[in-house]
Amino acid sequence: MRMKESKFDPRTLLILVLCLSTTVLIVQNVYYLLGIGIISIIIATVFGVDFFRLIKRFKRFIYLLLVISLVQSIFTPDTNVVLSIFNINLITSKGLYLGIRTFVRLLVIFTASSIMTTTNYRETIQGLVQWKVPYVLAFMTSVALRFLPIFTEEAKDAMTALQLRGINVKKIKLDKKIKVYVYMLTPVVMSVLKRAQNLSMAMESRAFAAKPKRVSYNVLRLRAKDYAVQLFAVCASVGYVLLSIYSPIFL
Repeated sequence: MRMKESKFDPRTLLILVLCLSTTVLIVQNVYYLLGIGIISIIIATVFGVDFFRLIKRFKRFIYLLLVISLVQSIFTPDTNVVLSIFNINLITSKGLYLGIRTFVRLLVIFTASSIMTTTNYRETIQGLVQWKVPYVLAFMTSVALRFLPIFTEEAKDAMTALQLRGINVKKIKLDKKIKVYVYMLTPVVMSVLKRAQNLSMAMESRAFAAKPKRVSYNVLRLRAKDYAVQLFAVCASVGYVLLSIYSPIFL
């Protein structure tokens, strides 16, 4: 199931992502952070993000978010203890508060960045170029984003090869599991580097960046709805930050 392609200019989506990411980093109140989390999920759904597909694809990343939040919660000292074992304070109220904030912030950034998956990467490059970003830098950013799923596919292929050889990674001990992952990482990285080298040779054979200026066939133009969404996103972000500062009603 493919994501619906966005009908908005990629620059509008970039501003939306920047507003969400900046707001969630500035706001400190955990209840307002939860509000941003809900808003980001609603916005991503409106723009056509398939969350079931994303959660299935990045479920290990979500587990990592939970682990990071739990570690932050455990190693934050406080007098108000929520959970302790053998007189060892594991979770405190302050640590739990900081853990929730960390989880929500990372989740909002992840959700906001998923909005960019609804647009064509070529249009994203063109949008950055029309923002006066150097084409080489814009192209490098786009290539880096495209290589992430390639890296994931290579890791899956390596894991499948291990399973075909009768190695069940889930059942082996932790020390051996670490060794297996280290051995698996080398061919994955080498394969990705080989792809990058082939891409570099193809770019050089086509005289990439031979001239300082490029001519684009596809020129993006902002429409009225793009201006409306951009203005609303900036004003709503500023208003939300001011509201969290001057009206801490949940504290």
